Amino acid sequence: MREFKKAQLKLGETDISKVKVDLKSRDEIPKLLLGLQYIYCTPEI
Repeated sequence: MREFKKAQLKLGETDISKVKVDLKSRDEIPKLLLGLQYIYCTPEI
């Protein structure tokens, strides 16, 4: 089961839903990061 982070961020932290991923990269990492970002930001999952 996932544990949710507190809504209050510390100084210097960025919310995962606001992270921009370079979609033009030919690497596989951006696709993985987008999937993880979707999972993290969708509470129904």
